[in-house]
Order: sequence, then structure tokens, then C-alpha cells
Amino acid sequence: MYYRNGKVRIFVTALVLAALVAGPVAALKVEGARIALDVEAGKAYNSTIGVSIGTGEAEGDFAIDVLGFGQAPADGTYTGLDAAADTAPTTARPYITIDRPKLHLKPGERAVATAMIRVPADFRDGGRYAIILVHPVAAAGQQASFATAVAIPAFLTVKGGAGTEAGEITSLVPGAISEGRPMNVTTVLKNSGNLHYYGVVNRVSLTDTAGKLVSNTSTAPMTRALVPGQSVTFAVELPAPVHPGTYTITSRMEQQDGTFLDEKTASLEVKGAPAPLTAATQAETTGTPSKVPGFGVLAAVAAAGISVLACRGKR
Repeated sequence: MYYRNGKVRIFVTALVLAALVAGPVAALKVEGARIALDVEAGKAYNSTIGVSIGTGEAEGDFAIDVLGFGQAPADGTYTGLDAAADTAPTTARPYITIDRPKLHLKPGERAVATAMIRVPADFRDGGRYAIILVHPVAAAGQQASFATAVAIPAFLTVKGGAGTEAGEITSLVPGAISEGRPMNVTTVLKNSGNLHYYGVVNRVSLTDTAGKLVSNTSTAPMTRALVPGQSVTFAVELPAPVHPGTYTITSRMEQQDGTFLDEKTASLEVKGAPAPLTAATQAETTGTPSKVPGFGVLAAVAAAGISVLACRGKR
């Protein structure tokens, strides 16, 4: 069994997504906002989905779509993929159908749909994944407006199969060094196995040529699952080195319980004292206006006895 509640803390969340719909904004309530099943090859399973709106909401039409499972690279947010983009071998989208893909709800009304899951006979190892999206739909001739939708992540793992929880660091990038500012280090981790896992932690350290630890830090455990084939970026800040020399940045990825995933190193060359953080540099890195004035060129233009004075600064 690969879905282990005792291994890491499981966070059950309903994801709020933006969707174009008609008429007044309808506040959706969805029951069964996560599907996690240990399944057997060749068998069928059902999972109920309750959909309702409040008594103060306008009646409307709603759809339930089955999509591929994607993740936003910046933070791992679960995202739905259409059929053209859903090419992963671990997709569960073709396995799932909805018995009531269209619903009409009146104020305060609740409807129940069923996600029917048909596991193929050749499903042997690892996990399969999909997103079930519940969202309002626009009626013909109505003007679209923004409302919320609810994405239901579906995790299927096969009983007794071979599951591989593996990860690969595909990128390690140290940021620029500026005096008085920490150094940013970004690491991209890809799930290179066939099974999802929770609680990924990124541990980053900086050592000098003698192997002495200069600084280190780590991220909080990732609350979302990382599914096979998907990549997520982890970003940390380290105190910038203050002395010239060659340093080594080590980025280590592991699960919350210490299970090793991958490790990668990068060399950092500091040739002199870090450049001071000037007002111009601050403006570039933070977007705040520079307080250093530019040189002005003064020009006078006279017309009909009226003088206009223009000054153009250059940066």
C-alpha cells in the first residue's frame, strides 16, 4: 500500500480556480473534494461528489469535467490539463467518467454525482492521477463573469504493485551576490518515480574550499503531493559570502521522514568583495525608485513671447 497516512501528514484541500461563467457569482460547496484509493487491476470503484450552492445564490448550471493532473512549477499547485496536454503515462483521466456531468442547481439545492473509476486490467505498478473540476458554465447569450470552481485531485495506487518514490534535481541556480543582501538559491525537483509523495524538504548548504560550513538553511515540508513527471521549484536564501574564494553550494532533496531523493552541487566563485548595494541596484532588484538623480539637459524654446523650460533626465 503506497498511500500511508502514518508516513507523512496528509493535507486535504479543495483548490479554488478561476473559471468563466454566466450571471451572478455562485459560491460552490463540494463534498468529496479529494479521492485517494488503493485499487486492484480490472476492478471498478465509485466515489460520490456532493455539489451545492447557498440559499442566497442564484440558480445556475454546473459542469463536472475530468482532466489530466498537472502542477504549477512555482509552488506545486494542482492544475487541470486538457486531453492534448495530458500525455503522462501515469494519467488516470481515461479511467474516470462522471454519471452526471451537467447539473442545474436552485438556491440552497444540493445534487450528487458519481465518479465512476474503471481500473484497466494491465494497471500493475505505481500510481495514476487526474483532476476532477466542478465549475459553473455560461448559458447561451449570457455575459461571462468570474466565479470560483473546485478541483478534486484523484490519486489511485494499485494494491501490491511496485511503487518507486524517486526524485531528480534538474536545476540548481545560485543568485547574484550583493553586499548587505542574502543570496537566493533555486532548485528544481522532478518526480522521476511512478508514485506521488508528500513532505518534500530542500536542504541547502554553503561550504568553503576546506569543507567548512559557512551557512545552511532548509524549507518547510511541501504540503502538496509531488506527482510523477511533475517538477516544482524550491527557493531559499543564504547569507552571501563575505570573503573572496571558491565555495560549494549543496542542495539536497529529501522527504519529511528523511528519505533521500537527490543531491546536487554547484560551484560559486567570489573574486572580490561583493559589490555594494547601490541605489540603482536596489531599484533594479526591488523595483523601488532610485534616489540618485540623473544628469539634466536644459533647453529653452521661445514662441509668441512665452518661454517653456524642459528638462530631460538621463539614466
